[in-house]
Amino acid sequence: MRRDYIIAGLALLALLAASLFAYRTEPPAAATRASGDFSFGGYRAWYELLAREGVHVERFRRHHDALAGSGIDTLVVAFPDDSLEHRWNAAERDALRAWVRGGGRLVDIGQTPSVDKDDVKGERVLLEDKPADRGPLRGGWAPYVATLNARGTERLVPIKGAHVEQLLGDRSGALVVRYRSGRGEVVGAADATLFENGAIGHADDARLAYLIARPGRPGGTVAFDEAVRGDIVEKPWYRALTPPELLALAIAALAGLLWLAYGIVPLGPAVRLRPAREPTSEEFVDAVAALYARAQARDHARDALIRDARRSLERAPRTPENAALAVRLNAAQTEPLTRDDALVAVAVLARTAREETVRATNPDRRFATPARGTGARRRRR
Repeated sequence: MRRDYIIAGLALLALLAASLFAYRTEPPAAATRASGDFSFGGYRAWYELLAREGVHVERFRRHHDALAGSGIDTLVVAFPDDSLEHRWNAAERDALRAWVRGGGRLVDIGQTPSVDKDDVKGERVLLEDKPADRGPLRGGWAPYVATLNARGTERLVPIKGAHVEQLLGDRSGALVVRYRSGRGEVVGAADATLFENGAIGHADDARLAYLIARPGRPGGTVAFDEAVRGDIVEKPWYRALTPPELLALAIAALAGLLWLAYGIVPLGPAVRLRPAREPTSEEFVDAVAALYARAQARDHARDALIRDARRSLERAPRTPENAALAVRLNAAQTEPLTRDDALVAVAVLARTAREETVRATNPDRRFATPARGTGARRRRR
């Protein structure tokens, strides 16, 4: 029994050791600036700071064309270090700019990777290296942010003719600016390291982080852009359909549901798949005549009936009655049909020809088979 306890304890220790090694991950080699990263270069502390202050925060993990209609008020975009992989192209850039012009609020942190020659067309400010300055801060936010942990050497320089408001800066240039873009607003920060986990707890960096990322309207949603790091959740297939395609799909689904309901709940009497009895020759001829009459094709019906009657007369005996019937058929073929009763008369002739043939080949008129076949009476021996 004691040996069993020892084996069980060793097995438990082995499971604990395996779990520790399985969940052990290597820290990132550079700043990711991801809102879920707890390491030195992540933005998890910034995310938690906003949540603690009552701001509704979330993570944006879709293509930027999904911003329209997403309900996001403020989007924080901070690219990772240059040594790390990122996802950015002209389509993502144009979709983001269109969202801002439509009324969105963008917090642009640090440097944005270049895509093509159109990058500069939509910019109001550019990053430039300036001499380091440790003098007092100035600007509209200077009363709230007195000191910063590290300012760096990069400053935001407005393009000639651009209307840009400096929110925070020093003698070397602007650190935080704000400007309008269409119906939206852009708040730009020169240095992305101010908001990393390793720096946000020093000086007034946390206060600046709250000021720069607070929503533009009360109760608005602030989202951290994780799509720029390639953390994208593809939208479902139905979100890629256009409104006409969605309408067509809804109509098809409704038709399918109605078809299923019709199969479950009968809306009328049952339909027999087989007739109660086989139609007779007379009924067949009458049906063909009626069908051709409804289709306004009397001549075709006449020709079909006359051909059938002639085949019947070829098998019938050469009697005066059959010869007279053949003459009437020839005359009926040359006469034009303008009324349905004339077609019915031809059908009567064809039926008469069939009856003469049956009468000649079958003495027992009750049957359509020879008298010596099935159903014939037997002679008493």
